[in-house]
Amino acid sequence: MNSFLSTDHWYSQRSAPGTMLMRQLLTAGLTLAICLLATPLLLSASMDVNKLVQELKSNNEDAQALAAHQLGELGPSAKAAVPALISVVKEGSVAARSEAITALGKIGPDASAAVPELAKVLRGYSVILKYNTLQALRQIGPGAKPALKQIMPLLESNNSYLKISAAWAAAKIDPENQETLNQVIPILLEGLNISINEVRNDAALALAQIGAPAVKPLLTTLKHEHEANHNQECQQICDVLAQMGAGGESAIPTLIKILEKVDDPNLVWRAAHALGNIRSQPEKVVPALTEVLTNKSEIVRANAAISLGDFGPEAKSAVPALTKLLSDPELNVKLDAATALGAIGPDAASAVPELASAMQAGPVSLTLTSASALAAIGDASVPALNKMLQDDSPLKLLAVHVLGEIGTGAGASIPELIKLLDSTDPEVKMSAITSLGEMGPAAKKAEPQLLEILKSAQDRTRNAAVFALSKMGSKAAIPEIKKLAAESSDDERLQLVCAWALVRNNPHDPETIKTALPGLTKALTDERPLVRREAANAISLMGPEAKSAIPALTAALKEEENPRVIQELITALAEIGPAAAPAISAIAPYLNSGNVDLRLVATYAMARFGKVAKAEVPQLEKTLKSSNNNMENAVTLWALTKIDPTPQRAEKAAPVMAKVVTDHPNPDARLEAAISLGEYGIKTPEIKQALEAASKDQDPRVKKAAAAALKKLSS
Repeated sequence: MNSFLSTDHWYSQRSAPGTMLMRQLLTAGLTLAICLLATPLLLSASMDVNKLVQELKSNNEDAQALAAHQLGELGPSAKAAVPALISVVKEGSVAARSEAITALGKIGPDASAAVPELAKVLRGYSVILKYNTLQALRQIGPGAKPALKQIMPLLESNNSYLKISAAWAAAKIDPENQETLNQVIPILLEGLNISINEVRNDAALALAQIGAPAVKPLLTTLKHEHEANHNQECQQICDVLAQMGAGGESAIPTLIKILEKVDDPNLVWRAAHALGNIRSQPEKVVPALTEVLTNKSEIVRANAAISLGDFGPEAKSAVPALTKLLSDPELNVKLDAATALGAIGPDAASAVPELASAMQAGPVSLTLTSASALAAIGDASVPALNKMLQDDSPLKLLAVHVLGEIGTGAGASIPELIKLLDSTDPEVKMSAITSLGEMGPAAKKAEPQLLEILKSAQDRTRNAAVFALSKMGSKAAIPEIKKLAAESSDDERLQLVCAWALVRNNPHDPETIKTALPGLTKALTDERPLVRREAANAISLMGPEAKSAIPALTAALKEEENPRVIQELITALAEIGPAAAPAISAIAPYLNSGNVDLRLVATYAMARFGKVAKAEVPQLEKTLKSSNNNMENAVTLWALTKIDPTPQRAEKAAPVMAKVVTDHPNPDARLEAAISLGEYGIKTPEIKQALEAASKDQDPRVKKAAAAALKKLSS
């Protein structure tokens, strides 16, 4: 449903900018010029599966092996090649068989038809083929259960590679079988002491993936290793618990004891790191982490700050202590404290003066990290940033960028930014235009000057004016933008930004989509985050009509590091709908992200994909159990009813949706809640009352949906 496409998505945690990546300023490189196509890298065309399948039938062993390798690189989208790959496993050369087995693993659950043939490989003599097969069966998952008879004997292997791989595969294939887990967990714990790094790492990853059932054995081992003064082994167990995330919650009391009673800084910082990754029980963990912010070890202070940042707003009680760390003698500690304050967001407003000072004091890394934190804190940062504009500070350009990141909350800076439209510094002028655009309709006072720039400028400022006027929703600019778009011009950047603006003005016009989509797709690889973000946002407006962009969006998502760009990429895939389901594997990791906004958008996407996302239900159910965030729980409950619609799920979600339909500030959320209540068919006085109230909503879409839901429930 394309109505879910306002700047502040209804499933977002907050309207202020989301948590920034550590030490990375979202404005990237201080050169935000809007030219939606500067030096785009062309996306590689997807390899043709049918052509590669033909190559698998080649008599040339090298060509056959290469084709199998390339099919593996395509992952689940190469599922049509499974029968041909099975044939190679049966009859190919050793090299081709090895590549085919690996490819079947990368295709994942859709390769379950290969399990019988893969099981036969485990009876053979080749260690390499058996090792690759165990990895492939693990990646196929529960669909590989028929192979367990061949996997379990390998738990007795003298080859550590095979033994640990077999244990990992068994745990992944049959994760609910306690008998299986009882067999494999001790083997994996032994694997943590193997001298071969690769094997040891596999054992750690396997234990982390097993999650909660492995915690008690890990803690028992931790106790024994600590009593024996085996510090390195203790550190490794803490690392496993960190990788486990929410599944390691029962280890929290032990990890807190390490913070309080252990002197070894290497073990203490790893315990702090694990507590941040587990990200649960903030009422206990946040005070314990705050206490070690004064630890004499630099690495402990830094990791405690990072972990507090992982808790986001739930760590607001640590703001005074984190603020003090901005004066720490160690630069890394200052950087991590600033990052944590940014992650806490608006609740860290009291740190603004110190962050502004740190931004001005430098060095560059601290300047950028502090600026990022001020952007994440939002409105409260505006006076300090305005002062940098007025004082002609050397950081004026950066301050302008940060105000743009704050967006609509930086309305108080609009008069100062309008003054900068007359700046003789082209970079400052460009940035002021862009930042005014980021403030949206609130910056409409700048419209006359921007229209003049649009009509008269011949340089990059014209492109920026198109961007800003479009973001403001300027109808007066549309005729001029259409005129520029229609002109024959060698300025590809101008043509693209005009097409982008016209898409925003009318996202369902077939001719506009046809013209704009290829360029917007290319812009997903632009070097500037803002360009990538806006390209993805424009594609999302097209909804299902943008399905040809699915490969490019998925490829971009796999490479992207900027959280706000990631959010828009996932949103674009979500709005395309079930046709974008091949991207599920790229989106799924964000269901467990430390950034709540990314967890929410990933959950939203799974809901849009519907039943094809059923494999992600266990992770969503984990989120429900571990999250204390009401918004996140509401979106997760709603998503589960879309992915796995059962009467039981509807009963759990209905009371929450009844509250959303009347109380949520975003009309898109109220609309979705009204539709869902009609679909659930649950008739209670509370739901009827909520829908009756919603039928008087100021938004006509909500009124209509609520009335339709009431009609369904009364029939």
